[in-house]
Order: sequence, then C-alpha cells, then structure tokens
Amino acid sequence: MKTANFLKMMMLFLAIGISSCSSNSTDDGGGNNGGTNGVTLESSKTRVYDNTLVNFTVRDANGANVSAQAVITVDGTAITGSSAILTGIGSKSVQATLGSDTSNTVSVDVINPSYTTKALIEDYTGAWCGWCPRISQGIIDVHNMSGGEDVIAVAVHNGDSMVFPLEANMRSQFGVTGFPTGILNRDARWASVSGDAMNIGQPMQLLTTVKPVGLAINSSVSGSTVNATVKVGFDLDQSGMKLVVVLLENGVVEAQTNYTNNFGGGSSIPNFVHNDILRASFTDIFGDVIPADQQVGGGVYSVDLSASASANSTDWDVVAFVVDATGEVVNVQKAAVGTNKDFD
Repeated sequence: MKTANFLKMMMLFLAIGISSCSSNSTDDGGGNNGGTNGVTLESSKTRVYDNTLVNFTVRDANGANVSAQAVITVDGTAITGSSAILTGIGSKSVQATLGSDTSNTVSVDVINPSYTTKALIEDYTGAWCGWCPRISQGIIDVHNMSGGEDVIAVAVHNGDSMVFPLEANMRSQFGVTGFPTGILNRDARWASVSGDAMNIGQPMQLLTTVKPVGLAINSSVSGSTVNATVKVGFDLDQSGMKLVVVLLENGVVEAQTNYTNNFGGGSSIPNFVHNDILRASFTDIFGDVIPADQQVGGGVYSVDLSASASANSTDWDVVAFVVDATGEVVNVQKAAVGTNKDFD
C-alpha cells in the first residue's frame, strides 16, 4: 500500500516537472518587446529630417547581424535591404521579420527643421589699421543684402581703447597673423575681392545649410552686470557641442585710420562709429561644454549667465553661438540687452 502511494507521488512530481519545462521552452529570447525568439531591430536614428536615409540592423537571439536575411517594413511596407529614405512628416513604425519571428517595433520621428540658420563673422580689427575699413564696409554690405541680417558680426579689437583682453588668445587659436582678418563661423577666412571690398557671397552662402540647433536669449541689466538666460534647442541628437556667449558694445566713436576708398576715403575717419565691439564673455571664449545628456533631439538646454559691463554705455547686444567638437560654429543668435529673443 505504501509502495503504491509512493509511486503515485513520484508520477505526480514528474508530471509537474514536465509541464513546467514545456512552458519555459516557448520563451527562447525572453524580454523581447513584441518579438519572438530574441529577434531585435535597431535603428541608426530615431529622429530625422524629412527625406533622410536611416539604417536598420536586425539581430538574432545570439546577437548576430541577420539583417540580410530579414524583411524590414516601414509602416507595413517592406523596404529593399536594410536602409530607407524616410519621407513624410510624422512617426514611422518599423519592424522586422525573420522566418516566422517578428521583432520589436521601432518608431522613427520625421520632422521639419525648427531653426533659422545664421552665421558668424569675427572681425579682427583695430582703429590704427588702415585696411580694416574694408571689412567694416563688407559687414555693412552683407547686412544690406536680403537675409543679410542673419549674418552676425563680432569685432575683436587690437591695440586701441576697445581691445578685448583675450584677443591674443583668440588670434593664437585661429591663426590670425594680420589685420584685418575676417573669420566665418570660426572655420574659414573671409576673402576680399579688392582693396575696398569683401566677397559678399561667401558669408551669405553659409545661410543655405539647415542646422539642427537653435538659440534663444533673454537678458537684463542690474547696475553694471548683464544677466542672460540662454537656451539651446536641439532638433536632432548631437554630441560634443559647446556654448559661447559674449557681450558686444555699439556706438563707440573713435578715429579710424583708413587706406581704402570706403567711408568717403581719406587717411583718417575722425568720427568713425565702431559697432559690435567684443567687450566681455559670459562663458569660456572657446565654449562651455553642454552636458551630453542635454544634447537630445526635441530637448532644450538652458543656462543662466552673467557678465560685467561698463556702466557708461546702454547700447549692448548679447551674442550666443554653439560650436561643434571641431570648434566650428553650428548656429548663432543675437539680441539687444534687455530684450527676449525667442527661438526662430
């Protein structure tokens, strides 16, 4: 009798064990959102501009790349190979199948650009420099062009009453060996076409490229201190970006030596009005690092800054720009002190 009961108990335990093992055997991959047998789909980008190429990778349960054997669909339509140019604004749903197995779903957002592209001219100049009015005139000519107001000038003075304390550091960093020198987006020399004129098309051409980053500036004055809140908006994921924010002064009258035919000619312009004078920097002049976790598509990075300003002027501008890992300017914004300039 005891033997019979023992055999029954053994058979019951075996049945439970077999049932348990059978249940586990159907979950090969485990934890795969919407997929079976561990088939997973990866996307090179999850947020792109319209008409952008995106690459996809399909992996099996062992992590091996099986993209060539899989079928990938975008919004239910199979693509050829493992990449596709995504068009049409909105969220695209991407899946992969490998045999009878289906992967997780990846969403890729297709967006329009949000920000106006602007460009930066840094004008290395001095009141003593006879050829410097050529670039001063060039900046005026650019601003007179349609859309030319989106080219923003910063005058970096040498050897006069408007000298910027870190001017020598900037010259060294950017290889400036003579005056005048115009540098566009901290990347290229601004070319002249004669002793009196600059190549106006060169900075204007910089406005034709879509940029994934934009800026907003809100500033105020308290005594001799300018306070600024600067925001950096990201259309797409970025990395290695830095923020530069500077304070400019306008309307300083000081005699300018002149070897050109600009501004009426003559060897000296006694009442020359100097604008866009670099006076102070809210950040490191070569940029403060934007935290990596803030450089996310669809996100906004915000920072509060302050700088000391001379109390004898009320005509100030804040200029903010983002540089990439190479130091080249990505985008730039300018706003009069005391105003709120939103993203545009």
